[in-house]
Amino acid sequence: MMNIEVLLWIMCALSALTVVEGQRFTIDVESGTEHCFSILIPARKAYGITGTFEELDDAVKANRVTPLKVEIYDPEKKAVFTSKRTLSAGSFDVRTDASSNGGRYKICIKNGMEDRPKDNQQRQVGLSLRIKSDLFDQMRQYSQRNAANVNKDETPEEKQQREWKEQAEIEKLERTQTIAALSEKLSTKIDALTDHMTYLKVRYDVHEHLSGVTFGRIVWWNVVQILALIFVSLGQIFAIRKAVDKKRYL
Repeated sequence: MMNIEVLLWIMCALSALTVVEGQRFTIDVESGTEHCFSILIPARKAYGITGTFEELDDAVKANRVTPLKVEIYDPEKKAVFTSKRTLSAGSFDVRTDASSNGGRYKICIKNGMEDRPKDNQQRQVGLSLRIKSDLFDQMRQYSQRNAANVNKDETPEEKQQREWKEQAEIEKLERTQTIAALSEKLSTKIDALTDHMTYLKVRYDVHEHLSGVTFGRIVWWNVVQILALIFVSLGQIFAIRKAVDKKRYL
């Protein structure tokens, strides 16, 4: 079993829905093998592991149940995402908990393993992987810091003003969360579209290379045919000339 691990060390700063780490891979997975990528998530921080995958080799005819399987495991080796049995392309979005101790998440691409049929065909798979910081976790931390800075010796007037400000901040926070949720959905769709365009370009490059190789072989075959035709024609000319000369001498 082939198992390739790429360790992505994530050094994350507080930033709103910013891609901290993003990578695209093109992987050739032999039948009955898997390729795995490991991601180390820091403790006590919330992140989103998002991305897409797609089978790039159109020449491989998949059955109704595709041999391709993509799984994501948490640090306890529990599968938190499994691709559908009938899909050879899709997306994933796994959220980590800020209260967890972090650890190593693993993404595995499998071909004809476990509950998937094995057809002894190599598959080329495109994988796009992104690590995003959680904006909502940052908002919660900001609210907690503000709550910790409350002055216990404040007067009733100061308390009332503080409560008004807190209510205004809560309303702003709710509006910001709504906008952030919509922005995240839009960002995810744009990322998926970008990945799909990248996969199309990979397919185009593969098909262009195959077309070039095929065209080159056709050209050489035509050259061989032309040379063979020339040699046959010359042979016929010399044979006819020899026969004519022989009859003339007789």
